[in-house]
Amino acid sequence: MARSLPDSLSAALNSLTRRPALALSLTDRVPHYALYQTPGTADSWHDACLASDGSIVRVRLARASSFLAGSFQVQRISDPAQASQWASSAWITLPGAAGVMNQEGGCAIANCDGLLRAFAQRGSGGNQLWLWTSSDNGQSWSGPSSVLSPPSNAFIKGIACAGTNDVFFAYDVLGGEAIGCSFFNGSSWSSLQSWTLLPLSASGGLAATCSGPLYTLIYSDNYSLASCTFNAANGQWSYGAAIAPATTTAIMRLAPRLSYANGLYTLSCIEADSGNLTGSVYSYPRLRQSADLQHWSNGMILHCLPCSYGAVVLPVVMPPSGSAGPRSYVVTMPAIASAPLPPSTTSQQDLDLSSAVLAYRRLERPGRPARLEVLLDNSSGSYSALVSSPNHAGPLAPGAMLTLSEGYYAGTPAVSTLVKTGSYVLSQLHLLRSPQENRLLLVASDRTRQLDLLARYQNSYSGQTLAFLISEVCARAGLFSIALPPTPQLSQTIPSFVLHAGRSYRAALDELCNTYSLVYFLDQDEVLRFCELNSSQAPLWSYEPEIELLSLGSSDERANHIIVSGKPPAGGPPQALTTAEAYDDAHLQQVGCERLRFHVDQKLTTTSQCAQKAAFLLAQEQRHASRHQIVVPLNPALQLFDVLALSDSLAPLGSGQRLTCRISSLTAYYEAQQGRAEMQLDLEGL
Repeated sequence: MARSLPDSLSAALNSLTRRPALALSLTDRVPHYALYQTPGTADSWHDACLASDGSIVRVRLARASSFLAGSFQVQRISDPAQASQWASSAWITLPGAAGVMNQEGGCAIANCDGLLRAFAQRGSGGNQLWLWTSSDNGQSWSGPSSVLSPPSNAFIKGIACAGTNDVFFAYDVLGGEAIGCSFFNGSSWSSLQSWTLLPLSASGGLAATCSGPLYTLIYSDNYSLASCTFNAANGQWSYGAAIAPATTTAIMRLAPRLSYANGLYTLSCIEADSGNLTGSVYSYPRLRQSADLQHWSNGMILHCLPCSYGAVVLPVVMPPSGSAGPRSYVVTMPAIASAPLPPSTTSQQDLDLSSAVLAYRRLERPGRPARLEVLLDNSSGSYSALVSSPNHAGPLAPGAMLTLSEGYYAGTPAVSTLVKTGSYVLSQLHLLRSPQENRLLLVASDRTRQLDLLARYQNSYSGQTLAFLISEVCARAGLFSIALPPTPQLSQTIPSFVLHAGRSYRAALDELCNTYSLVYFLDQDEVLRFCELNSSQAPLWSYEPEIELLSLGSSDERANHIIVSGKPPAGGPPQALTTAEAYDDAHLQQVGCERLRFHVDQKLTTTSQCAQKAAFLLAQEQRHASRHQIVVPLNPALQLFDVLALSDSLAPLGSGQRLTCRISSLTAYYEAQQGRAEMQLDLEGL
């Protein structure tokens, strides 16, 4: 697991004349949404998409006194900075769509390879699903034309288009709502293809996306969000993930909408509480994210956008005109929120703090976010103006990302050779000033701090593998880049698992990892890596005379007899158990007493699973029996859980001990004025 170092850096690390080098940069990649436009348009079903020229094109079902007499309208925004383009007066009724639309049926618009398609259901005089098209980025429209008529004069309850000449919609059937679709073959639309799954009790809208022939739909039954897939190649429908299961009928989840940018899907939906059960009244969007459409984050609310009929997230890299620049928009009917798009990851767009670093401390511990504390020289207040405040947006702000690279000067002439050792989210800023000095202290943690957030809603899982559940909990916390080891334990089925509301994601993740003794850490590229500790792992680094401080210790106060009990067998006698045991016979004989450790885990259902867990727990006890600490020169290759070989000097200078051990925690120190660049490594047995 140790980071690989360039040959020149390895040579410099082994040189007696080495000089440390570092690089520290800061960039803010958080979308800081704030109210951008407030047209105050009456709320109604709506949708939006990005035209090929970068303009935003919106559609809405303007409401009328009769739900079958709505109007279908369009709006084009080429300069988002112009309030007049968002205004209620800027809506234009599409041809044939005045006073005849089903205003509760939902609507959709999508860019289909440059051709804009807008869909809504006719209300008066028929129930056809109508289509309008624009080939000039929404400036002019033709239509309506009919896609199809839902059977039995059914009303539509939500429409979505994935942008591939397709349309999906929910419609009334006996016993609830079904989902159907139609596809354009270049000259006409296909007949209705209805899903083969059970009817929904109700429909609160749907969203669609596709990858090749596989379409993923996210739908609402008013209280829960779930997904299904449709394979256009064979016409097969399949159930997908439960995104937000309903735990009560207090909270409604409506109008799902999907967007995709920078490798992540964003799902918006409206969460609403009438207050009938809870006394709390609200209706606002929640934005969730996913990398695979299977595992979704808990997300973030936008309390500043109260609305009832959906919110559409649109990243706009460059609008056709105006000064808005690259921004991301969350579009609702009453108001629009916006945030500058984060810059791409290039050093030219980062704030370089390297030359101002006076000292730093980097701490890595299992089960906690890695922490970075940096002291900057702020002479003459050079960085004070960059500190963000409520009235001043500066790059030095909570949520900004610090990237640390460490290394040494190498070669002739000497140049700095660096490797990235961590990325950290800025959480604290302290301005330190006295008559003699002016400094800035930055405190940051890596992204695993998101595991310490609390789950908003309860989620229950049955019959899922350990790999699935670990991926699910990480995604709920907003951590999508994970690496799981190819071990048999990951494919073990967990019969039942509950992610409780109000519980931290870390507590849930630790419970899962402890089932089969997995450990995890976040690497320098923000990949959450899981691993199973192996006593046969070869050392990745060795230390001999360069150890500056050495402390070797051991303890016999550990368990040597492990008893693990799982879920009792079904159908057996009342006293039946599912158990397994593990023994450390050598330690039993050495200390002359039996030290028991009992462990109960209802996720274990067989004696073989209990035996695996007992072996893992015994290995953990044996590792913890050895506790060592060394201080060595700063080594950017080392990470948590790396295996080291230690060879102390022979007597009388040293102890002559030779050990193989594992890093259980590390602290890196750098102090420029004292010439200090070293690491303190806490070690345990292998």
